[in-house]
Formats: sequence, structure tokens, C-alpha cells
Amino acid sequence: MGKLLKPNLDNIGITIFLFLLTSFLFLLFTHPETVQPVWLLTLIPLYFVSSFLSQLLVKQILLKRVLRWIVFTPITILVLLSLISQFAPDKPPKDFLITKNFIDLNQVHRFTKYRSCSGHQTVDQYSDEPVSNMQHYIPILASVDPDKIGIYAPFDGYILGSAPNTLVDEGVTMVPKSGIPWWPFNQWRFAMNHTHVLPQFQDPPIHFVKAGTLVGYVNALDRYGQRIKGTQVRMGVIAIPPMFKNGNGEPYKKLNSVFNYMTDEVFARYQAAIPGLKSREDMTLSKEYRLTHPCKFKQGGPNFSDRPPYFDSGRVEDLPLEEQDVYIGVGINDLEGMQKARMCDDPEDIARNPECSN
Repeated sequence: MGKLLKPNLDNIGITIFLFLLTSFLFLLFTHPETVQPVWLLTLIPLYFVSSFLSQLLVKQILLKRVLRWIVFTPITILVLLSLISQFAPDKPPKDFLITKNFIDLNQVHRFTKYRSCSGHQTVDQYSDEPVSNMQHYIPILASVDPDKIGIYAPFDGYILGSAPNTLVDEGVTMVPKSGIPWWPFNQWRFAMNHTHVLPQFQDPPIHFVKAGTLVGYVNALDRYGQRIKGTQVRMGVIAIPPMFKNGNGEPYKKLNSVFNYMTDEVFARYQAAIPGLKSREDMTLSKEYRLTHPCKFKQGGPNFSDRPPYFDSGRVEDLPLEEQDVYIGVGINDLEGMQKARMCDDPEDIARNPECSN
């Protein structure tokens, strides 16, 4: 009687494994954006299919042993990490506050706005956020060598020199003093891709630094050997598994603009560098605006079209003011000044346009 009541752990384990696998494939190929109650109707047949397959596989003794030690153990760890990583705080801690600017504005050409249609898709995992780029690109002046552009610690905290502590980010990644530097999940992080930390922060890969410390430089070349014209900055919380959408992996939750988490003194430097910049909202496109003005993909994504995001044709100069980048030294509403600044994006432009030297 006791034998009849004893659960078959192998059967249960294989069923759960197959159920998670088929559910993952469902997510991978359907790219759902938010959790829907109707999913329950899909999960029922997935469970029955998994149960039927497990009845066939559980009879194979060798396969059971392989699944026990080679498959079930890492799968169990991965599932636990995935569940734990989902518990992300809605707001960063109090010491996650930019008290020192992270890049020299005298060497920056412009900033893209938060939720822009520049570059490639970067969005929150499994949220109702419209497709956009929820970070800021920072193209640098074409006349400046990228290797000479320093990156500075924005707050007192830990600089992460290499994987696995950075997990998904190359370059400068920081967590505040109150954070746990060796744990990549459940905490807000500041990240600047296409940069590299100084050698002294690589070994060991975790160092405490004070705000304003030089921690790295912008990379001159990317992984494909092409020259990088700048960097980018984002803040959010990493959770696994990443969401796969429009050909792009999205590892972050709770993405937000760095301009919403800097002191008034630091933001005043941007106001001094950008005439007419009144509020932090000037650096951000609202969610409502992006919903009514959707970004346009190039060849299905994840990169956005080189043309204006919601026009079939036209020049970049034809974009509405809201979509324009914010240029250092140019008024935030000065379309003529923006067009002139855009003529000086790379060294060839400087050679052709003497005005760029001004």
C-alpha cells in the first residue's frame, strides 16, 4: 500500500521539465508582451502533452539517470534564480542618486531622449511599454578621440570590472554603496555600454569607488572592429530569463531615465550646457506620446528605421521637435541650430564644413 502511495519523483520531475520547456518554446515563438489570463487555456494542453511524453521517457533507466544529475540540477537552479530575480524593487535606494556627472559634457555632441526611436529597441521585460529605446545614446564630438573620453563614477558605490558580476553589460557598471556587488539581480544598476573600465578595476572585479572617480574610457572599437562614436547610459534591474522580442533580448526591468535620478546640482550643469533646458521631462518622451507615435522598424527589428520613425519617407530634419536629439550648446527648441550641429557628426563633415570648427 505504501509503495502505491509513494510518488514517482522521476515521473514528476520529467513532467515538470517538459512542461517548462514547452512553455518556454511557447513564449519564445509568440513573444507575448504581457501576461494574459487566456494563457491558462494554452497551459492545459501543454501539461497533457508533457505528461504523455514523460510516461514514454520515464521507462528509460539510463535517460532517468542523465536527467537527474545533468539536467534537473542546473534546471532547478536556473528556475530558482529566475523566480528570485523577478522580485525587483519599484524604486532605487536613496543612495542611487547621481551626485557627480558621469561624462565630460565638453566632449559630448548630443543626447538622445528617453523612449526615442534611435538605434535599436530597448524596453522593459513583459510590460505594456511601447517599443522604443529606453536609454540615452551619447554620441561624442567627432573631433575628439573616443579613447580619451573619461567615464566617472556617478555616486559612491561598487564598480564591476568583468563578468559574471556585470552579467549582461560590457563596460562601466555600478551599484550603489547599499547594494550587493556580487549579486546581479533584484537591485538597480547604472550601466554605460561601449566603454571599458580601467585595468586596476579588473582584478579583482569588484572595487568600491567614490563619486567622481575616473573609472574608465569610451571604447574606440566595438566587438566587430568598427569605430564607436559614443556610448549609452541606462538604469534598471536585471531579471532572467530575458524577454525575446523583435529579434532582441531584453534583460532589464524597471528601466528609467538617469535624468530622473540626479541631484539638482548635476542637472544644473546640463541646463548650463543646453540653452532652454527647463526640466528633466525635456529629456524624455512620454509613454502616451510614444503610443500615438510608434517607432518604425528596419527589416522587422530590433533596429529602427534610418528614416523618421512614423513617416514613410522624409529627412531627419523633418522630424517634429519632440523627436529631435538634444545637442550640447544648442537651444532645446532651436531647430536651425540642431540642423547645423547635425552637419558636424563625423570627421568628414568637419573637413567639408569650416563652421564645424566653431
